[in-house]
Amino acid sequence: MHVDSPQYGVIRQFQRSDINRVLEIASHSLTEYYTSSLIFDLYESWPEGFTVYTVDNEIVAFMIAARNTPNEARILMFAVDEDHRRQGIGEKLMQEFVIFASMNGFISLKLEVKTDNDSAINFYKKFGFVITSRLRAYYSDASDAFTMWKII
Repeated sequence: MHVDSPQYGVIRQFQRSDINRVLEIASHSLTEYYTSSLIFDLYESWPEGFTVYTVDNEIVAFMIAARNTPNEARILMFAVDEDHRRQGIGEKLMQEFVIFASMNGFISLKLEVKTDNDSAINFYKKFGFVITSRLRAYYSDASDAFTMWKII
């Protein structure tokens, strides 16, 4: 039986064998180009900050975070497969990460988002993130980013 409900999904840590599916979701969901070596470097720098969301053992979303400072974590990449959006999967991943960060002594979270990505900006605002600055020509296509920040 195939269950598409996120209530049956599982959040777990990234495993090296997950790389192809993570790259596939990233290439369809994010505008930047990411290599497997970069993904592995991010994983090696903070394995606890790299989680995936699976439904029926298939990865449908992922989040990669890094330690920005001893008290702040930074969300570097966050994507949900197009066929699984608007099902609460992103919310569950974010909720789990906020709890994890809080329990591990972080007092704030930071991220960057394209200034024209209204759905992502609204998603982050729902979780208490606020826009703190604008970064000119931040992305490889020279588009701007907002820095968003949240106290936990």
